[in-house]
Amino acid sequence: MISGALVAVSRLSLPALAAAGLLGDGDILTTPVLVGSLLVLAVLPGAAAWMVERSAAAEVTLRDDLVLRRADLRIEVPRASIGRVRPWALAVPGPGLSFTLRSGRRLGHGLELADPLPLLAALGEEADTHPVVVWAHARAATAPWRWHHLLWKFVVFALAPTAVLFNAHQHIAYGGSLGQYYLEGRGPYLRTFAIYWLTVSIDLVLWAALWRAAGESVALAAAWVAPSRAARVRRAVEIACRLLYYAGVPALVAARFLA
Repeated sequence: MISGALVAVSRLSLPALAAAGLLGDGDILTTPVLVGSLLVLAVLPGAAAWMVERSAAAEVTLRDDLVLRRADLRIEVPRASIGRVRPWALAVPGPGLSFTLRSGRRLGHGLELADPLPLLAALGEEADTHPVVVWAHARAATAPWRWHHLLWKFVVFALAPTAVLFNAHQHIAYGGSLGQYYLEGRGPYLRTFAIYWLTVSIDLVLWAALWRAAGESVALAAAWVAPSRAARVRRAVEIACRLLYYAGVPALVAARFLA
């Protein structure tokens, strides 16, 4: 429950900040406000949730018994004693399952899984139409993001719009591309560039989060309305998010100069 609340705050804060910026609240776009807001609303809750989930991570095996095992805990439930397996209604902090025994007692530990469908199928449960399960199964089929993908997307790619905006600032404020360098020296020049780079990187995170929130809403709606098409919709969502990000960023920069 604690982890779910932390994850909800961390994830929802990003599209909320992006929407606030797009709706015209100029103060939200300043670098100090952005850094502070992301730290308090996204980074710290996300890190806390990660630590909670790491401390509660367990290995699951299913043979004659369902066994949940971690360093400080071992739970064995005879397979025949499991009466019902219920997918979580909300994927917070992620997709998961709750277990009810044939005695009517509910197992005190739920199980968060990136893809609950294989375990449900192994237990003989019919859950291939449950919206969260269908959504999670389609999402699990996509290649996972690695650290180098994030590095490219939000740091390296940010150099292109940063260079355009920084160059425009130098021309406006100092009369040329190296105006601040000649007037104030290398340190202030590089510091200004670093601030622009940081600000643009944060803006890109918010821009991606906005479209990701919209895309996941579409994917979940498809899993609810048309489960058989969830995988197809998932592929379309992933393509759309990439196009809107990599084509949308240059369009936003161009719009800023044309406004």
